[in-house]
Amino acid sequence: MHSDIRFTNFTYDENKYYFLFITEIKAFGIGNFAKEAISKIYHIDKANIECITIVPDVFDNYNFENIIVVNKIKDRENKRKSNDLFMRDVSNSEYINDLTDTILRKQKELFIYMFESNRHMTLDQKSGIRVIGPDEKIVSLLSNKIALYEIFSNIVPMAPYEIANGFEELTKKSALLLKSFEDNNGIFISLEKSAAGVNSLIAKDIDSITQKFGKNKDDQFLITKFIPHVCDPTTLCVAINEEDIYVAGIADQTIDGTKFKGSAFPSRVSLSVKEEIIRQTREIGKKMAKLGYRGIFGCDFIVTDKDEVFFIETNPRKQGTTMEFCCTLNCILPENAPNLPEIEFYAVTQNKKAPNMIEPDFNNQDIFWETYNYKLEATSKTNSGLVHRSDELEIFKKIMENQIDKEHMILEHVGQNFIVNKGSFLARVVALGKNFKDINHGIAIGKEMISSTIDRSIDCPN
Repeated sequence: MHSDIRFTNFTYDENKYYFLFITEIKAFGIGNFAKEAISKIYHIDKANIECITIVPDVFDNYNFENIIVVNKIKDRENKRKSNDLFMRDVSNSEYINDLTDTILRKQKELFIYMFESNRHMTLDQKSGIRVIGPDEKIVSLLSNKIALYEIFSNIVPMAPYEIANGFEELTKKSALLLKSFEDNNGIFISLEKSAAGVNSLIAKDIDSITQKFGKNKDDQFLITKFIPHVCDPTTLCVAINEEDIYVAGIADQTIDGTKFKGSAFPSRVSLSVKEEIIRQTREIGKKMAKLGYRGIFGCDFIVTDKDEVFFIETNPRKQGTTMEFCCTLNCILPENAPNLPEIEFYAVTQNKKAPNMIEPDFNNQDIFWETYNYKLEATSKTNSGLVHRSDELEIFKKIMENQIDKEHMILEHVGQNFIVNKGSFLARVVALGKNFKDINHGIAIGKEMISSTIDRSIDCPN
C-alpha cells in the first residue's frame, strides 16, 4: 500500500462505471444519492455504478464500502486535517493519480463529486475529469465572513458591523462599540474564517477579547453587534441559476455560545418566520448565483423574541446535515422527484432545474430528526468503540412507514484505544421519531453511550 494511503478496501473492476466522492466520512451516505443521480441523468444501470469515497478521517475500523483514507498519520490519534491540506494530499497522491488514469482508460469522463470545492483540488486538470461542485474561487470568497457582510448586508437584514485590521484596531473599535450599545448585550467577534464558531467570541469586555485573540496581531476581524435571539435556524439549498434557488428545508441549530453542536428538524419557528427565512434564503442564493455559484449551500439565521430574522452567514458547501436532508426528501417527496445531488448535477453541468423538481412542504411534520456532534472539551483516550450504523436511509423509511416510532444511531465513532484531541469529533448521534420529545430522548441516550467509551482514568495532555 502507498505511504499516503492509511486504509482502502477498494478493488477496481473494469466492468463498473466509477465516480469519486471527496468528502469527510460524516457525509459518506450522500454518495449513494449521487449514484442514483448519475444513473438517472446518464442512463446507466445503478448496479453498474460504484462510488469511490475518499476521506481524511482516522478511525479504528472502517465499516464503509469502497473507501480510500488519505492520511499519512500512523498514530491512533484523530488529528483533524485542514481541507486545504487534505485536497493537496489527494491531488498529489500517486495512488489516486494511478487510479484515475486506470478509470479513464475505460470511461471517457470521470466525475469528482465534492463536499466542498477547494483550490488545491487539481485532479481535474487531467483530460476527462470533471469536478461537480461550485467554483472554488466563489467558495473561497463566500467563506470569508468579512466579505459576507460586504456582499449581503444591503440585501437582507444583518447585524451592524465593523472591520478591524489587526489586534490593536480590534481592541480600539471593540471598546467604542461596547460603550455605544446601551443594551449591554456585547459584541460578536470573528476571524475571517471560523467554521463551527471555532475562531469567534461573544465579548462584553476587552479582557476576554485579549485572551481569545491576543496572538492574532495582524489578522483581520469582523465585529458585529450581538443580537439576543431565541432560535438559530439554518436552511439547505441549491443555487441552480440566477432565477432558481431550491430550498430543501429548515432546521434549528443547537449552538453553545458560538460552538455548533447539531441540528433538529423540523424547525420550531412559526409559519410567518419560515416564510421570511425562505424569502431571505432565495435572495441570498440569487446573489450567490450572480457571483457564479452553482450547487448546494446552506444559510444560517437568528430569530429574536419579536420574530425578527437576521442573516448570519452562508456555508458554500454541503452542510453536516445534508445526508439527513437527503433522507428526508427521499421519504416525503414523490418517487420521481430528483434528489439533492441530481439537482446539483443539473445546476453545475447544465445551469437549469432538474426534471420533476419539487420543493417539500415546509410545514411537513411527518418525520422528526436531530443530530448531535460529540466533541471533547479536553484531550482523552477511548476505552472502547461503537460500530457505525450504515442503515440511516432505511431507518428514515421505517419511521415514515410507521414500522417503528423512534430510533437513534451512533455514527462515525473513532474506535477503541484512540487519543481524541480537544475539540475533535468522537462520534455523532442521529435520533429519529414522530415528535421532539422522542428525538431529544434519543440524543440523550446516544450521548450517554458515547460518553461511556471515554477512559476517565487516563489524563491526556491538552
